[in-house]
Amino acid sequence: MSDNTLSIIAVLKAKAGQRDNLKSALQALIAPTRQEEGCLDYALFQLQDSPDTFYMRESWKGQEGLDAHIALPHFQAFIQQMDALLAEPLQLVKLDAVEP
Repeated sequence: MSDNTLSIIAVLKAKAGQRDNLKSALQALIAPTRQEEGCLDYALFQLQDSPDTFYMRESWKGQEGLDAHIALPHFQAFIQQMDALLAEPLQLVKLDAVEP
């Protein structure tokens, strides 16, 4: 990956009773997001020991790629649902690659 790559883990915890709705909303983001020019990786995970918690592993062509993603209609539609679905605010964990 280039030095400009932005890698993130988004942590999303469902409100009680909203796990399936959150999972569906996140799954709906995958296909359109993977088509975005700035997207290098976009993969959804559900924690085995805490199934109400989801991780989205994301890599972008710099901050510009992420900013473009956030502005697109499919992500804006997800933002409109977040208050109803999430037990706590979306957490973005920025990562630095550690490679030999």
